[in-house]
Amino acid sequence: MAKPAPPQNRVRIRVLDMVLVVGGFLGIMAFNRMSIARLERSLPNANNQIVGEWKSTRGPEHLIFRPDRSLSLIVEVPPEAQPAPTQPPSPPAMSGEPSTQAADTAQTPREAPPIVGKYQLSEAGKIYLQLSNGKKYTTTIQPINRDRFDLIDSDTEGVTTYERVPPSKG
Repeated sequence: MAKPAPPQNRVRIRVLDMVLVVGGFLGIMAFNRMSIARLERSLPNANNQIVGEWKSTRGPEHLIFRPDRSLSLIVEVPPEAQPAPTQPPSPPAMSGEPSTQAADTAQTPREAPPIVGKYQLSEAGKIYLQLSNGKKYTTTIQPINRDRFDLIDSDTEGVTTYERVPPSKG
């Protein structure tokens, strides 16, 4: 059986030693927290970068991203694809009445009903879109080019490029 060490050879832990150990531990934790905060500030915040209106570069589609993580896909119908007006021709105007025939024939571009959906953000600017019609898309907002992104269809791997619509001054 081993004999216990004599009391004079034991090392006593002093208060100063405890303060140094606890202080060093807290200092390491504070340094790690500051490093994490610096890293969080350097990563792109895709939510702030994606919110707004985006227009397809080669089609009539508009994407509108909202801060509540909802989105709308609006497709403008070209004038040649719009149905002809179904109103009967108006009788010729009398000499004192203004003519409404010119106003009836002017067509304004129409829009199909918007397709709504949701989007989710992940690390490094990756964005996942889920539309109400079942379509799924992905994209990545690059810090170099924040006003343009390529939307990739998950089913066909087709790519559509979108550019940010500048805010209207008004």
